Amino acid sequence: MNHHDIHEIVAQISQSLDCPECNAKILPHNIEITDIIGDDCMFDVVCDRCKTEMTLSAHIEKTVAEEAMFHNQSSQIIHDQCVDEPVTAEEVKMMKEELANFSGSFIETFCR
Repeated sequence: MNHHDIHEIVAQISQSLDCPECNAKILPHNIEITDIIGDDCMFDVVCDRCKTEMTLSAHIEKTVAEEAMFHNQSSQIIHDQCVDEPVTAEEVKMMKEELANFSGSFIETFCR
């Protein structure tokens, strides 16, 4: 993954994602890269208006012809849908236990 790919992902997130809480547009300066492994990225996103925090994952898929091009204009982003249910206390407890014993890649962990 190169700088152009990352810029394209950030632009597509900003253009296609609204805050699930207040429907405000997500601005590029509120999208932060947290991890990159190969063609997979993790991003932290914060809404400017209501300060809702989100974590997004993105994956770049390119055809052989696109890989040969320096400026790829047609990368595809695959990301999970927003979840409307609130996080439960049990889920928080389980996550704390997982993180206490964590010693690897977040992308590998969450892709299992």
